[in-house]
Amino acid sequence: MIIRAAIRSDLGAILRLLRELGDTTHTQGAHVRMSSAAVRAWTRMENDPDRTILVAEQRGQIIGTLGLLVVANLTHDAQPWAVVENVVVDPQTRGRGIGRALMEDALDRATRAGCHKVELLLHESGPEAHRFCASLGFADSTEGFRRYL
Repeated sequence: MIIRAAIRSDLGAILRLLRELGDTTHTQGAHVRMSSAAVRAWTRMENDPDRTILVAEQRGQIIGTLGLLVVANLTHDAQPWAVVENVVVDPQTRGRGIGRALMEDALDRATRAGCHKVELLLHESGPEAHRFCASLGFADSTEGFRRYL
């Protein structure tokens, strides 16, 4: 398995994986499809030097993905921070360390970018997700709010 930055030809596989995301609090949360809007969004993302979509690839198949965004910042001596979201591993390959490998690559990239922290946004709140985050050194944060527009 290799972890790498996604390229345009990966978009279909990434969208397939993102359909696995479930968001019961917002009906549009997991609405993912190949469309001209998705292609435009991809173009913006691939041209943003602060944005990286990582994929896990095994035998030519994309089996996992996540998004990493490095955010410029004025606090903490102007050190940036990073956010990781949309962490998805193909259901048939879960439990094999793919999510961990993706996260470790993202954390390494954030460290190299000089980030002072990484926030991880999850769409799941079950015990497995909490154990996964804790095993990577993330502390549970009970603060935060979300407003869909």
